[in-house]
Amino acid sequence: MMQALYYDRDGRPVSQERWQQLGRQPGYSRVGYADATRHGRQVTVITFWSGIAGDSPDGPLIFCTCAGIRGPGGQHPAYQRLWGWPDIAAARAGHQAVTAWIAEVAAFLAGHASQLPAPGPALPGTPPAGERR
Repeated sequence: MMQALYYDRDGRPVSQERWQQLGRQPGYSRVGYADATRHGRQVTVITFWSGIAGDSPDGPLIFCTCAGIRGPGGQHPAYQRLWGWPDIAAARAGHQAVTAWIAEVAAFLAGHASQLPAPGPALPGTPPAGERR
């Protein structure tokens, strides 16, 4: 069985006990939060530090962004997606990119845009969809 690795917000390994202490500090986990109505749909984007390493060829992913769209009066998300980030700078940039992109998805789902948005947000440091480095 593989043991989980824990990290603080700066990417330094910490014990499970320290990780729990950090998680209880007010505001420590929160990186970004956006909640708005777009084209009659509730759009929510939350970015946070989890401190538990996810797998990535570029190192541990210790931050997460969750995005969801609820339809009018909907109890369940009409659309939801997750992203992982290796550091606070990537998490902040990713939060902004996801927030802009999910608004485009909401517009399309509501019939206010005729073209389907790109399959994912334009993240800083990555080429636009269809382009290669």
